[in-house]
Amino acid sequence: MQARRRSGALPVAGQVTSLELFFDLVFVFTITQLTATVLVGGWAVTGRSALLLLILWWMYGGYAWLTNAAPPVTARRQALLVLGMIGNFVTAMAIPHAYGSDRVVFAAGYLLVVVVHAGMYVTEASRITRGMVVQLLGWNMLGAWLGLVGALFFADVLVWWWLGAFIVAVVLPRFVSVSSLNAAEDDGGPSFELVPGHFVERHGLMLLIALGESVLAIGVGIGTGAEAIGWQQIAFAAISLLLATTLYWAYFGVGEDHRAEAALDALSPERAQAAGLASYGYAFFVILFGIVLTAAGLHHALVHPTEALSWEYAAQLCVGVGLFWVGLGLFRLTLGLSGGWPRVMGGVVIAGLIVVAVTVSGLAALVCLLLASAALVVAEQRRTR
Repeated sequence: MQARRRSGALPVAGQVTSLELFFDLVFVFTITQLTATVLVGGWAVTGRSALLLLILWWMYGGYAWLTNAAPPVTARRQALLVLGMIGNFVTAMAIPHAYGSDRVVFAAGYLLVVVVHAGMYVTEASRITRGMVVQLLGWNMLGAWLGLVGALFFADVLVWWWLGAFIVAVVLPRFVSVSSLNAAEDDGGPSFELVPGHFVERHGLMLLIALGESVLAIGVGIGTGAEAIGWQQIAFAAISLLLATTLYWAYFGVGEDHRAEAALDALSPERAQAAGLASYGYAFFVILFGIVLTAAGLHHALVHPTEALSWEYAAQLCVGVGLFWVGLGLFRLTLGLSGGWPRVMGGVVIAGLIVVAVTVSGLAALVCLLLASAALVVAEQRRTR
């Protein structure tokens, strides 16, 4: 199949539309629901929730690539994007019981997300390729149907069906000759083209909203009225906000988006496709799951800030912040940027602060997390100078 092009300008930096931003706001409801799901703790719940985020983040990334290739500037594209938004909202609503009573709702919503994405891509994208058709109408669709079949007939082992769906949509295409990511098209270009400015800006906005969700978790926990607000809660909330600000600064305050855009611009189209998937796909998943765990851990620690946490809840708080830093380090490594390994190693050390949370208190651990994160940022800026 010869790649064919349609007329129409591609997006550039600064042209993320308000509808795309609204789409991201709806998707962040997924982060909120996953946070509520992992609150109960336990390896099984955490693992199943991570799998759901993997599946849903894969398709969020698909929509980011979609609007990169087909900006929602026409009524038809806007209507299709809203339809995909509805599918995302349905899956998010079903997340707390996605392996139980709402499993069919979740699977049906996910199938809608995949169908709308594939249909809009192959009919609206500025460039249509063979690999694109194989990935979207083949692998992605097959994965979504596997999830629905598992939800309908194999509830007891549904987690394995969703794992299979992820493998089919994401892993297998890397090892098949007719694939969207490991074979050049007839015109010599990659299957999916990338406009770095728009792509980087879109994911940066998503990260900003997700960090805001972690702050929301703090405010909701304090503002329920279940507990009187004392100095302990006020101190905990203030330090939590400072921690969220430090994590914000670790990406936005050091010009990470500008460096990423420059790195993607400097790569050939084939390498830019692979680097975009690895950085804003896989590495960003680690970052987002770190935010989910951190928000859950903050919720538990907020109840009695000066008391020690259980191992489960301490792990959510400390490992969550550690994963955020590890993800930031992997992000740099996948783009060939300097300073990746110090962030990865710093994240591992930060995760070890779980000892403080279980032996002293959640508040003490939070202070240590803030100081360690701030130290990473300051040390990095000094090295840069």
